[in-house]
Amino acid sequence: MNADVWQIFRHTAAETDSRLPLLRRRPATILLHGADGDASRSLLAARYPEAGFIGEYDPRQDFLDAAARARAPKGWRALFAPKSGIPQTCLPLGGRLPENAAEMLWSNLLVPQAEDLHALLANWSQALQDNGLLFFTGFGADSLPELREVLRQNGIACAAPALADMHDLADMLLEHDFYDPVADTAKLVLSYKDEAAWRRDTEMLGLWQALRPEDAAAARQAAHKAWQAGSLRETTLEIVQAHAIRKLLLPENTNIVRFYPRNRPQ
Repeated sequence: MNADVWQIFRHTAAETDSRLPLLRRRPATILLHGADGDASRSLLAARYPEAGFIGEYDPRQDFLDAAARARAPKGWRALFAPKSGIPQTCLPLGGRLPENAAEMLWSNLLVPQAEDLHALLANWSQALQDNGLLFFTGFGADSLPELREVLRQNGIACAAPALADMHDLADMLLEHDFYDPVADTAKLVLSYKDEAAWRRDTEMLGLWQALRPEDAAAARQAAHKAWQAGSLRETTLEIVQAHAIRKLLLPENTNIVRFYPRNRPQ
């Protein structure tokens, strides 16, 4: 994979990383759900050099391989540098992450792959420790208006389960034992000069997977014809950045009991 294919991943990772100075707590353990050419890992390692990366999980083996290559020492340094201490696992998106595993879970643009956002959020919730930090990026409901219009004109419906409104996404976080959810959006317009680059990015970013057209072959053919006719030179993405904190979960029928010192008479 050419390094340029990770440009959008680097952009969203950097935008999310820019929020981290607001945190007063420094995570000791980080779980990466979604490989992105080592964009996220490199930023987090620079910001939290003392943190341990307990694992990098992704359903796409080629994405994991690309991340491993990107972080591998180059040239003569490869002779002396220790091997990466980040274990990688090719895990289907519905596969269960290790339970209660990390103080921070970070996921950069893996959400477009999800067929069920509730299941994904539940998986993240159980993988985080009490009061664990969740940071993730995805694409919002206002993404891909140009492509969606082409498909609509051709009578091709799209379920788009992963393209959620940010307010709905915040509600989902609350449903899955997160509190203080924050989700906001930014518009990103990509311009293309050739169809091959457009197709590469739509595949790499998971945009076809996010749309879930009812007839994938017909959708791709309609997009090709639209491109040949001069359409789709621009693609508009609504970038969603979100974070939340996993609640402290207590066993059933238990409560926290706090004792306060009694004021002594003067």
